[in-house]
Amino acid sequence: MNNLTSRANVILANSLSVLAICTGMLFITTIHVPVTPKFDFQVNNAVVRYRPDHLSGRRDYLDLAAFDYDLKVDMSESFHWNVKMIFLYLVAEYTNEDNTVNQVVLWDKIVMREDNPHVDLKNMRTKILLL
Repeated sequence: MNNLTSRANVILANSLSVLAICTGMLFITTIHVPVTPKFDFQVNNAVVRYRPDHLSGRRDYLDLAAFDYDLKVDMSESFHWNVKMIFLYLVAEYTNEDNTVNQVVLWDKIVMREDNPHVDLKNMRTKILLL
């Protein structure tokens, strides 16, 4: 009745129960951690250009938008024991006649725990012109 396999089964079952309880307690410690990053975004020097579309083969014209922007983000309060990295990205969302919603990623960065959690960008230019 108390052979080796039954003893191993008891040890394994108790170990898994303790690990499950520890995992649940760890989940409870981070479920209600408020994350409120401080940020400031400002658009500078917005320009809309009216250029011919050479790629479509038709004699159409496109509205191309470009702008400079300043971005300040403080992610220092977002890092705790369970966060190793945060993926930051800035998205421009606009509408035109062809599509209801267009979204373009203007800037992105992966912030690691060891890196500086403060992002301070001045006069950044868009890499892609917005149609």
